[in-house]
Amino acid sequence: MKVESRKRQYILEGKIKPGFCDGCGGVTEQTFVGEWKPSDKPKDEDLLFGTHEKKSKDKKGAQGGQLMSASENQYWIRCSACNQVHLLKEWQIQIDRELSPEELKPEECQVYTPHGIYAQGDAVFHESLGEVGVVREKQATGSGAHVIIVEFCKSGRKQLLENVQLNQGKQKSSESLSDIIKLKLRR
Repeated sequence: MKVESRKRQYILEGKIKPGFCDGCGGVTEQTFVGEWKPSDKPKDEDLLFGTHEKKSKDKKGAQGGQLMSASENQYWIRCSACNQVHLLKEWQIQIDRELSPEELKPEECQVYTPHGIYAQGDAVFHESLGEVGVVREKQATGSGAHVIIVEFCKSGRKQLLENVQLNQGKQKSSESLSDIIKLKLRR
């Protein structure tokens, strides 16, 4: 029994992001046409092994028992602009996938801190809420602070701070205050 990856499922469902087409030279919509499967029919004459009779039976049995890895999966993809069909490997195809907070586990996510920087679509775990969420939007406030809008399972959408700088050293502020006073007294 072969376990399918999530990416493979999305490709088979046709959820593919627009990509570069070698035929027309532009970024266009792409549609799934079919899956490429290697032929298990032996060639009469193979350039690598010579003729078919030279192959041993145990070599055939070893190859037949192996499954292709996900990196070897290939798919026929059609460009919507020029209608050319290209054979692409799974890693070359970008899928249009939106994460759902319900399908995430805390150990798969990065722990949220206000000091971190997050991208849209990142999965985060908020320790104080005890919930997993997905970053849906990024915004800058009028005061210059950065805010991310995270969708949680139970709590819904929440605004959280991002890229908060720590003020290290209240001693520096007192020293700088004394420096400022000294400079003003000199004038």
